[in-house]
Amino acid sequence: RRRRRRRRRHFRSQVSCWTCQEQRLQGELASKARMEKEEKLSQAYAISAGVSLEGQQLFQTIHKTIKDCKWQEKNIVVMEEVVITPPYQVENCKGKEGSALSHVRKIVEKQFRDVESQKILQRSQAQQPQKEAALSS
Repeated sequence: RRRRRRRRRHFRSQVSCWTCQEQRLQGELASKARMEKEEKLSQAYAISAGVSLEGQQLFQTIHKTIKDCKWQEKNIVVMEEVVITPPYQVENCKGKEGSALSHVRKIVEKQFRDVESQKILQRSQAQQPQKEAALSS
C-alpha cells in the first residue's frame, strides 16, 4: 500500500510539474509574440513617418540593448532621457549629461562605424571584378 501511495503522489507531482512547465512556456510564447508585434508596429510607424533607413537601423540596434526605446515623430527617444534627432549621428544625441547619454552615444558611434566599414567593404567588392576585367584585357 505504501508503495502505491508513493507512486500516486509521485505521479501527481509530475503532472502538476508538467502543467507548470506548460503554463510557463505558454506565457513565454505570448510574451515573445507581444514583443514581436510591438517591434513590427514600431517599424511600420518609422516607415510611415518617413524615417531614413539609417534611422530605422539605429533604432533596431539601440532596441537590442535598451528595450525602453520608442519613436516620437522622426526622433528616437531612449529611456525618456535621450533624444536622437535626424540625421541620427552622435552629435544629434541630446539629453541630460550622464551615464544614459554617454551609453547611447557609444551605441550610435559604434553603429556609425559599423555602417561605414560595411560601405567600404561593399565598394571594394564592387571594384574587384572591374580590376580583374582590366587585367585580363
